[in-house]
Amino acid sequence: EFALQLIECIMGKVAAHMGKEGDATPFTDVT
Repeated sequence: EFALQLIECIMGKVAAHMGKEGDATPFTDVT
């Protein structure tokens, strides 16, 4: 479960970084 949390955290940061373009991502719930 820790690995999944870590991946979600990393993916969330990446999505947030790339999401600045206005893209809708499945990780929008990660702030």
